[in-house]
Amino acid sequence: MKNLTSLLMLLLILLTKATYAEVGDTIHVAHYAIHLSQINTEQQTIAGWVENSVVSKHDNLTAFSLELKALTVDSVQVNNEATAFTQSDELVRIMLQQPVNAGDMFSVKIWYHGKPFHESWGGFHWNGEYAFNLGVGFESIPHNLGKTWFPCVDDFTDRATYDFYITVNNHKKAVCGGVLQEVTAVTDTTSEWHWKLNHNIPTYLASVTVGDYVLVQDQYIGMADTIPITIYVHPADSSKVAGSFVHLKNTLHFFETHFGPYPFGRVGYTGTAIGAMEHAGNIAYPSFAINGNTSQESLYSHELSHMWFGDKVTCAKAEEMWLNEGWASFCEMYYLEGLGNHDQFVSEMHDRYYKVLQQTPFVDHGDYALANVPQQYTYGSTSYDKGAVVVNTLRNYLGDSLFSASMTAYLNHFAYQSASSQDMESFLTNYTGINMKPFFDAWVFTPGTPHFSIDSVTTQQKENGFNVDIYIRQRYKGADFLADNNILEIGYLNDDFTLVTDTVHFSGKYGHSQKTLSFLPRAVLMDPNEKTADATTDNIKIFNHPEEYYFKDTFFNLDVTGLTDSAFVRVTHNWVKPDTLKHPVGGLRISPNRYWKVEGVIPANMESTGRFYYSNSNYLDGDLNLSSNDSVMILYRATTFDDWQYVPQTMLGVATIGYLYVDNIKPGEYVLAALNRDYIGIHKQLDSGNFKLYPNPTSGKLSVAFQERAQYHLSISDTSGRLLKEVSFSGKRKTIRLNALAVGTLMVTASKNGQFLGTQKVVLVR
Repeated sequence: MKNLTSLLMLLLILLTKATYAEVGDTIHVAHYAIHLSQINTEQQTIAGWVENSVVSKHDNLTAFSLELKALTVDSVQVNNEATAFTQSDELVRIMLQQPVNAGDMFSVKIWYHGKPFHESWGGFHWNGEYAFNLGVGFESIPHNLGKTWFPCVDDFTDRATYDFYITVNNHKKAVCGGVLQEVTAVTDTTSEWHWKLNHNIPTYLASVTVGDYVLVQDQYIGMADTIPITIYVHPADSSKVAGSFVHLKNTLHFFETHFGPYPFGRVGYTGTAIGAMEHAGNIAYPSFAINGNTSQESLYSHELSHMWFGDKVTCAKAEEMWLNEGWASFCEMYYLEGLGNHDQFVSEMHDRYYKVLQQTPFVDHGDYALANVPQQYTYGSTSYDKGAVVVNTLRNYLGDSLFSASMTAYLNHFAYQSASSQDMESFLTNYTGINMKPFFDAWVFTPGTPHFSIDSVTTQQKENGFNVDIYIRQRYKGADFLADNNILEIGYLNDDFTLVTDTVHFSGKYGHSQKTLSFLPRAVLMDPNEKTADATTDNIKIFNHPEEYYFKDTFFNLDVTGLTDSAFVRVTHNWVKPDTLKHPVGGLRISPNRYWKVEGVIPANMESTGRFYYSNSNYLDGDLNLSSNDSVMILYRATTFDDWQYVPQTMLGVATIGYLYVDNIKPGEYVLAALNRDYIGIHKQLDSGNFKLYPNPTSGKLSVAFQERAQYHLSISDTSGRLLKEVSFSGKRKTIRLNALAVGTLMVTASKNGQFLGTQKVVLVR
């Protein structure tokens, strides 16, 4: 009868299929007691057993599954009685002897062995006599890899407490998450290391590291408790720990001040061959970063901040990894504020803005909403880099004090749970009293990036000062969307070139704000301190003497060669589509995704040359489709009310990459444009018997040159053949003014001593 029962149970298991999602939907594991009795570094195998305290989520549960990757199950017991199971597709399907109901807890013991899985990064790794796990994989989908060393519910939401019992040779140490309970002798040559982790964490944050480690220990007197610091390293690295972690306590204090008490019972780092990975209380940290200096402290700060963002509160799903990695990437820069390095923080955040705008859509193969990143890009630039700059924007949106208070409250509210982007939005709305939906809609739930600019400024002197009317415009890079409830910093430039700042609030495409100042502003600047990560990168330079300056991350260089008074120059590279030509010109196209703005205080007699960079690469001008058949140029307009017009310039390079030089740069906007040579026929230059027209295109002044002196006659008509202007002259060259003519393509016909020479096209722009 017993054999018949077993066969029926096995048949029922085979007929009952499970998926990865159903594992966590069916059961919850409240506690894992993991016993690794063998870790064979020579054969690269492990063996052991785990006892899971399992809670049913359904009534009448008769079977359930756990996840296990690459390892082989030997036997299973439920409540200390052997039970039937099957193993396939990384799932262990287990039959219950008696059905259980929702809320019932039962014990499951599983014995297993084998050669554990690892990918290029995540999984269970071997390095000589050392072994360690990394809890997530960049290539594996799902990404969670707790299942590479013990059977579990391996997702971001199921959380448990842990006991780790790891048996190793006496000359080795076994280091896990939590706090060390005891080391006991198993045989004359082996010992068992028992670690206990009493905080609920998902399985990917559980850890084990084994090897010939040296312990460097300390303690940190925290806000709530005195916390041990344990840094386990290879013997050769022990003397380097102090130099590499010299600012660890300062950083702990800064994070506690802004995000609340340290969440776990131990601050732990363990040197590994590759990493880093934010295992709770036992960070796997690459040994190369323990080098005796502070060159890698942003890395250990990133991982340390995960104890709050990722470990204490975990993202609800992989597609929202910014809740883990975006916040940690922000903190890997934010810690600099705690060390008093504000300028370095600003510089590094600027570099991150630039990376997000130029590279992220290409390296991740698209613009994605932070809350919905495809799993193949879970650990990509969108989650890390865009996430970081959005966090900084949120910080400035709320202000430092409210930001810290609200995030501390958020972390406490969702402590040792998972949370979604929607959860964060709702909590911040309730806590701050500010409707955070417009912010999250713009920055988290919509692909791309908002763009803000000052469209125009008018100033009137009044008895009590100066009324300044600011007209603001919003565009959006990467989506058809406009953000509401925007809060932006505006800078008003004083005579001594200092900035007085204030904020403006607006929604939609256009906004207006009026301010009363005690002084007449020399310039009015949008977001001068880069507090909002919109689709701009900019740079400010004060010129007190002639010099050449590269405006970082703007693709613009200014060489000031003559200066009698100081100049304040701000150059902004705008990563959005510029305004189109008010009067389109056939064959002329302008950049669809970027333009420059030059503003500030530029003396009229300042002599300078601006250098604009262009490249047909995908990262810059790929959408303009530059080719050898194009004439590349810069167009200019003084205000947004004006049309783009050609300015005198020279080129260094070829049609697809190079520089364009414009003398005596003026305030206004500049845009890259291309003119198709086939369309206007300007490839017919000064050949025998022909003539040359330049500049082409022209904004009103056209020069014509012939090979020899003679009597010439020029007829200028539109493309329909209607005669617009005639000019006769004697000589080799002539300059003609076309200001009275309408913009567009013109036909210039030349004759010499009454004999027809030919016709060329010229483009008139404004």
